[in-house]
Amino acid sequence: MSSSVADVISIGSATLDVFIKAPDLKVIKSDEFFTGTAIAAPYETKLEVEELVIASGGGGTNTAVGLARLGLKAAVLARCGWDFAGKIVRQEIKQEGVDDHLLVQVEKEATDYSTILLGPDGGRTILVYRGGSRLEKAVIDFAKLQTQWLCISSLEGNLALLAELLDWAQKKQIKVAINPGRREIDQAVDLLPLLAKVALLVLNQEEAAQLVGEEYFDVKLFRKAALLSAGLVAVTRGSEGVYLFDQQDRLLQADGFKVATVDATGAGDGFFAGLLSGLIQRWPLEKALKAGLANGAAVIGQIGTKAGLLRKESLANWLEKPLKISWKK
Repeated sequence: MSSSVADVISIGSATLDVFIKAPDLKVIKSDEFFTGTAIAAPYETKLEVEELVIASGGGGTNTAVGLARLGLKAAVLARCGWDFAGKIVRQEIKQEGVDDHLLVQVEKEATDYSTILLGPDGGRTILVYRGGSRLEKAVIDFAKLQTQWLCISSLEGNLALLAELLDWAQKKQIKVAINPGRREIDQAVDLLPLLAKVALLVLNQEEAAQLVGEEYFDVKLFRKAALLSAGLVAVTRGSEGVYLFDQQDRLLQADGFKVATVDATGAGDGFFAGLLSGLIQRWPLEKALKAGLANGAAVIGQIGTKAGLLRKESLANWLEKPLKISWKK
């Protein structure tokens, strides 16, 4: 694939994820934690692990695999080390048919690593080790970025690189979709001007509230949300569904698929890949949005960020399921 133009290049992080589910892990209420809840385990004891999953993760590889499974020519631009974790990352994405020629592996750098403790309700706490693998402009050969779309996940707060990518894409008339991470959202003042250059912006409702300067996000704020970008703006609401705002003062509102949550990790990446795949294939917005919701729902039904990602055939079955989707003005 490296000799031809990709449909989409997915840009973001590459990690090794270890998922742990143990019967003695409990969710407790406590004011000692800023979330008000915590995952707790008995102290000074050895616990039996019920399920263990080791797999590649990170927004860059997750969305690339999601797009490839849905039939698109996808490449991934990410950075990892030459350690055992980095080798697993490359091996897994190649097995999925993702073009890996843009994956940067640097000697003597550690690949990002996450341990995900799964609660009995499908929630999780993620312990993250940041290696030396944040993407920087110096390791990117822009001449090799042959594509129609850029799909950008979290760049670990590197807004300077985001600005470079957006300027480059604008000059090359390449469309950009972005699902920024917490480190980008926390730099809202500098991030907001950049979002005017994207064709698709995907946020969760907490991120959308932060960017529009409100404590909570609801449908009454949709006009403010639409102004965050010159393109489409999707705001996900967990199991409640999603709002999609166009630039014609319209709101497309969809319910979520009702599924049992096994592991919520990676649901946002699944939604992002499903929605973007529909847009790239020029599907009607209603169908593209439903594809995103289906992909996100399928992800939370299995442990790991990639295991549940849909393929074209299984997506077709999901698209036949009834789901309430309607335009509002």
